[in-house]
Amino acid sequence: MEATGIRKRFLGLPVDIAFDDAELARVCNSDAARRARFGPEVAATLHRRLGQMAAADHLADLHRLAAARLRPNPADSGVSRIVALGDHGHLVVRPRDDPPAAHRDGTLDEHSVRALIVTAIAITR
Repeated sequence: MEATGIRKRFLGLPVDIAFDDAELARVCNSDAARRARFGPEVAATLHRRLGQMAAADHLADLHRLAAARLRPNPADSGVSRIVALGDHGHLVVRPRDDPPAAHRDGTLDEHSVRALIVTAIAITR
């Protein structure tokens, strides 16, 4: 049985990461595919950042990683977030829950987000 909700929080299980489509999942989960698509430097950074995301207890933990530079996605209504890949680009992620947990003012409750969907990878160089 998979731990969910309060039980998952109590157990301190890491963030669950899924991908928006099969091709994105294939590239992110395969060392060879990452290196072929992005080159060795970007592939290593992407692998490291996905590992850090998976090890977090919730989305808000990524604020503790200065290199991740977690911030709202300006092209979205406030639900998706951008996670930096150093000077190489960024990941676009969103909560898997629909609708996601929100504060009273309507902003995303990042401490409640324990499952993410990677929707895009933007490489800038």
